[in-house]
Amino acid sequence: MAGWTKKTVRAIAIIGAVRLALIFCFDLTPQEAYYWNFGRHPALGYYDHPSVMPWTIFLTTRIFGDTRFGIRVGAWGYGLGALAFLYLIARKLWDERTAFWAVVFAGTVPLFHVAGIFFTPDPPLIFFWLGATYFLLLAVQTDRWSHWILAGLFSGLAMLSKYTAAFWFLGAAVFLILTPNRRYLLTPKPYVALIVALAAFSPEIIWNAQHQWASFLYQSARRAHEIKRLRIDYFFGYLGAQFFAVSPIAYIGAVSQAVKPVFAAIRRKIAKIPQDLVVVSAFSAPVILFFSAVALFYWVKLNWIIPAYFLPLAGFVRAQISAGKKWHLWGIYLSAGTTLVVIGAMLLPFVPVTGELASTFGWEQLARRVEMHLRDMPPGTFVFGGEYKVPAELSYHLPGKPQTAGPDIIGRRGQQFPYWVDKDTLIGRDALMVIDPRWGFGAHTGEKLAKKFFQSVQLADTFRVYRGGKAITKFYIY
Repeated sequence: MAGWTKKTVRAIAIIGAVRLALIFCFDLTPQEAYYWNFGRHPALGYYDHPSVMPWTIFLTTRIFGDTRFGIRVGAWGYGLGALAFLYLIARKLWDERTAFWAVVFAGTVPLFHVAGIFFTPDPPLIFFWLGATYFLLLAVQTDRWSHWILAGLFSGLAMLSKYTAAFWFLGAAVFLILTPNRRYLLTPKPYVALIVALAAFSPEIIWNAQHQWASFLYQSARRAHEIKRLRIDYFFGYLGAQFFAVSPIAYIGAVSQAVKPVFAAIRRKIAKIPQDLVVVSAFSAPVILFFSAVALFYWVKLNWIIPAYFLPLAGFVRAQISAGKKWHLWGIYLSAGTTLVVIGAMLLPFVPVTGELASTFGWEQLARRVEMHLRDMPPGTFVFGGEYKVPAELSYHLPGKPQTAGPDIIGRRGQQFPYWVDKDTLIGRDALMVIDPRWGFGAHTGEKLAKKFFQSVQLADTFRVYRGGKAITKFYIY
């Protein structure tokens, strides 16, 4: 094993050890609790996201139990696998030295680090996105059927992880068309790979066909309907969030590498762009430019662009090494420092964090309080929330892990909950409604809606959860 490869293996091992230790340090985020519910209801598809993440959670919790490790070990494995694929891609495009520093840089970026600890659809998306890219590069180099089929399989599984992977197929088309590899478009292999990808994605298609295309409509038409007017505040909020979550040098470096070939194409100099930069831009620029445009009208979340950063970050490392500069090293120091600050703030109980950083706190206390009230309620009493996060957390933390109900009980969109709980079977039963206002749904609104569906609604309890001397939230129990 060559020197840089050994260093990379050590780097990935260190990153893996740190992330593995952190898995045990935090309670489940509301999203993780929600996705854990996905895992205990195996299906071909789901309302919010495709199937790879829930299937992984189903498998790992059967092996390791419904524990933090059992739920998160899949994210940990996908994250390390993604770093391995990043190394292989960077080594193929450039050299082992660039590949090593690209892995180290990516391993320290706050957003990437978090994605290797907490399980969302992003870890498998990144893993299969980079895997598909690597096998596509092998396919155009070797023209072997096995590599084309693996490219199709991994790209299909990327789509089965998160719909954002549709941009991967756009990137693959751009890469093939704008390089001498366009000759493969006259052969059957890319189209067979596309059929393999479609087959891998077919469980989600089948589920949608059986459920009035609910997931496809939710992720497309519904979100498009929510776009109403220009929101400059959203755009600058998006830039600020990306700037911090990716870290300044990494963000500027990656985005510049992603869009540089785009501007070259505008100036009609596309023929002069090296093939490695075409690869970098094809699989990153469409995602970055699309969501940057969407951010002018809609709140773009931190993680929506995450798969597009890896290749241009490696390209930035390559550009710095080639120029004899060290901005990539300063970027590593800065991103590692930012990650330490974020993780430290979440770990240290005396730090008064709020918002998403505090999303793992208070759930065990809430579950104990709800359990106390359930003892005084008639048999058959069920628990629900005004949005999906509270019932998801309570389903995990309440004794026996009961199936809770969602906000469709009071006429709101229930996300995945209506597929698990038929609200008609709950008619005539008492309930506990739990509200956590930090997720944008207030107690007054919840009480008002509940009165339309229940004969009597009474506030039974309220209590605050504190961290570092500062209130994180105030729970309402009806």
